[in-house]
Amino acid sequence: MSAQSKPLVFVTGAAGYLGFEVVYQLLEAGYAVRGAARGRKVKLLEKALEKYPRFEVVEIADIATADYTAAFKGVGAIIHVAAPLPGRADSETALNSAIEGSLHILREAEKAGIKKFIATGSMVTFPDNAYGPNDWVPVTKQDAIKGNSFVVYIAEKKFAEQAVLEFAEKHPEMDITVFCPPWIFGPLALGFERMIPEPDFAAFSTSAFVYQLLRADNVNYHYTPGVLDVRDVARIHIAGLNPLTRDHPKRVPLSSPYPADFRDAIKYIHDERPELRDRLADPSKVPRWPSYKVDVDMQPVEKAFGISLASYKTWKETILDAVDRFVDVEKQWKSKGFKVEVPTAPPM
Repeated sequence: MSAQSKPLVFVTGAAGYLGFEVVYQLLEAGYAVRGAARGRKVKLLEKALEKYPRFEVVEIADIATADYTAAFKGVGAIIHVAAPLPGRADSETALNSAIEGSLHILREAEKAGIKKFIATGSMVTFPDNAYGPNDWVPVTKQDAIKGNSFVVYIAEKKFAEQAVLEFAEKHPEMDITVFCPPWIFGPLALGFERMIPEPDFAAFSTSAFVYQLLRADNVNYHYTPGVLDVRDVARIHIAGLNPLTRDHPKRVPLSSPYPADFRDAIKYIHDERPELRDRLADPSKVPRWPSYKVDVDMQPVEKAFGISLASYKTWKETILDAVDRFVDVEKQWKSKGFKVEVPTAPPM
């Protein structure tokens, strides 16, 4: 597809860990991108991607109520990554914001004549390590309102996703796809360091679990099996812009074909980055599970979107590339005089 024929893509959550990676890959692939951010992140995002003339930022203060008339002008496709982060609002507000935010964007897209809509769906958290397009995380809205921030986040993704799929059934004229990744780990995209000019560990999102491997007394690990490299998640979303088949699945579970054991991760760092050995977490504290991967049929991703199974990042690549970027960011912060210490609290 030539640059002239590629649509202008609107990306929500463009200032976040996954959203920035999506924007970066779109720009590198020759797309024009309009990214949504709010507050101080607007200027940071402009600065971080200033070398790309095809990129612009729009400030969207509230995705659930914003007027998108100007923001959607000329847009040909939407990639909706944003979701309220755990702990930023009370449970009920966060849940309603996620659901109404997704529906509001869809309604505004329909008004603007935008036919292509791609969203990030719910995480894989099934204890039996099997996950299909008709499986749902067994969490209720009541569970979310009473639960901790992680339960709230899972519920946000689940019920927003269900709202999107219900909208898709009622609007067959729109091409709507929901990709459902598990835990997302991997390196910060190039340029993302400019989004965090001072220590901000929340910006590492789920990949902060990898960063915490660089703390000797760490005991924090993700809670269920199933991971996927952030770079693979982003490129799959982008592949959704041009499916190979017209009758492609609307809900697409994702997971790495490789087992992801943090004992292996610690060994990779120990063997390949000897200068970090004295910082490494104790592998005996890593939780033991019956399996370290999720059983997901990835053939639909290859058949409908052209992503071959052999092309996914390995667990070793995910870990070492992530750690290298975290060390780079640490050096940036330290050069400015900041004290840097790996957090003791879990990311979520």
